[in-house]
Amino acid sequence: MNRREFLKGAAWTGATALAGGCATVCGGEGFDDHLSVFISDLHIGGVKHELDYTQPRLQKTIDAILAMRPLPRRVVCFGDIAMSWGLAEDYAVSKPMLKRLESAGIELHLTLGNHDRRSCFFREWPEHLEKPAVPGRCTRVVDLGGCDLVLLDTLKGADDRDLRDMGPVEGTIDDAQLAWFEKFVVEAKRPFFVGSHQYRDLYVEGETPTRRAAKSPYFAGWIYGHDHAWCTDIAVGSWKNNVVVPILALPSTGLWGDIGYVTFRTDAAGATASLFQDEFFFQTPAAYKARPAWWDVRTKENNGRKTRFAFGFEKPAKV
Repeated sequence: MNRREFLKGAAWTGATALAGGCATVCGGEGFDDHLSVFISDLHIGGVKHELDYTQPRLQKTIDAILAMRPLPRRVVCFGDIAMSWGLAEDYAVSKPMLKRLESAGIELHLTLGNHDRRSCFFREWPEHLEKPAVPGRCTRVVDLGGCDLVLLDTLKGADDRDLRDMGPVEGTIDDAQLAWFEKFVVEAKRPFFVGSHQYRDLYVEGETPTRRAAKSPYFAGWIYGHDHAWCTDIAVGSWKNNVVVPILALPSTGLWGDIGYVTFRTDAAGATASLFQDEFFFQTPAAYKARPAWWDVRTKENNGRKTRFAFGFEKPAKV
């Protein structure tokens, strides 16, 4: 490691130690109940995978999370845990890394992306088959501290596809999951976000699920991975009732694009998402002999970006 890399790593770790945002422990035993970390698009391959640079990238992110004081109560992964095809060895390599978080007492919530494969994932993570919100799906409601995250499983690819078949890029919500989701939306009594791997490539019966979520006055925003780029946007929940909702796309921990993670702090009035980014590259770190200057410009501009989600539900939407 050269001097530049050492200083960069020290700054990265130092920033994460302050990411909790409060000097005293907000939860119990050194945890902040209102602090979460969102990661996505890990793309961890088997031991001999040619793109094994994603492994140290994930380890670096986990190191940064474990250095936070106080610790986040939970880490949520928004899918594409596996490199490309969802092979069993991909999950065998990534699981010990992710288990470091649970060993530290941090809640770990996982869902699947288009590069994952359910049978191989559940073989390595059988606990995700216990008391699921929807049988056979990585779907759950995560308490973020004063509000909820509805974590959906949008993996469309079938398990019987060929081993080297990545499956469809677009996502879906199967009928059982959709019925559960719509029931949750109708019965919601406090603010909630929806999380998924896909968003722009996600359609149900020809429409984006955002409009279904927006039938609840408590829907506060949609958060997703897949695009490997920090991006804030808006989506129309209802033209008729003048409903618009915020959207947030997450970086990748290490494959390509914006490289980093997002902290998510909730409070009585809303939530603040903060980006910690230390790299940008496409398609691999060494794709060019001379590193394009724009990569460093984007990294510098992005690191530290924040976006605010505000709660305000006095007038229920009529959709």
